[in-house]
Amino acid sequence: MAASKNPGQNLYRINLLVRKGEPVAILVALLKWILSSGRFIVILVELIVIGALVYRYQLDTELDDLKDKINQEIPYLKSLRNDEIMIRQTQFQLATIKKIKAESPNYSAVITKVGSLMPLNSRLTSIALEQTQPHPKTSFTINGQAPIQTNELSAFIRALKKDPAFSEVTLTNVAFENEIKFSISGSLPRGGIN
Repeated sequence: MAASKNPGQNLYRINLLVRKGEPVAILVALLKWILSSGRFIVILVELIVIGALVYRYQLDTELDDLKDKINQEIPYLKSLRNDEIMIRQTQFQLATIKKIKAESPNYSAVITKVGSLMPLNSRLTSIALEQTQPHPKTSFTINGQAPIQTNELSAFIRALKKDPAFSEVTLTNVAFENEIKFSISGSLPRGGIN
């Protein structure tokens, strides 16, 4: 303090500029904090790193054990290769059979249906069922014989035409010998007869 000219007045001087020694005080405070509290943080981080290393070692050990077990099972798996190939072939064959069965009509139902519509004195000589590829429908040809003196052939054709299981029913060939030999063709719906 400087002496004032008035003895009753005290003059104070305030220096608003930062002193050069204050930044050193912040560094000193930081250093003291690092040495007291910071060391616990460092110890905690080191414990976490050591724990991670131990866990990694444990995982590596488990991985090696699993690789050894897998390598021990390889001969057994190789011995089952032929069985697997046979099972895959069987599954493929079953899928193919299922597909063919779904796309094809029930042939026994067709033959049963034709047999139920056939007049008593007439007889079938052959039934041919053919599936066409461009248009997936099944065409049929029925060959048979009927007595000359009866109208059984016309009754059979009418019954086939009335039945919704048959379509495009036409008489394709007729021959008269001791009996009427006939040939009838037509088609079945896509799903066939169930």
